[in-house]
Amino acid sequence: MRALLEFLFTRKHALVGFLLLKAVAVVVNGLVQGAAEVWGIGILALIVYAVIARFALSGRVISIWAITLLMLYEAAGALLLAWSSLTGAPAVALIGLVVAVYLIVGALVVFASRREG
Repeated sequence: MRALLEFLFTRKHALVGFLLLKAVAVVVNGLVQGAAEVWGIGILALIVYAVIARFALSGRVISIWAITLLMLYEAAGALLLAWSSLTGAPAVALIGLVVAVYLIVGALVVFASRREG
């Protein structure tokens, strides 16, 4: 179990996991709302997040700060989703809670790695 956690929570894997979660969110929002604007904004946000994550992966301190804040912002959104669906859909609340915890721990790992090369 420890090896799995060490694998999941390296800078590279935390950033890739964040981008994968954001890609899933873009697809779900696009399919649920079905508007072209939702798809466009979601894809544009995913591209911007990917560029910032790429710079953070290479060790740029400003990008590490930015992606950490973005990950915490997305975690706050997942926590709000979990809280709002707690009574109506507990499975969705559990998924939101797991996503939020992953993003918070991932953001802390990325932020802690800012002094590495």
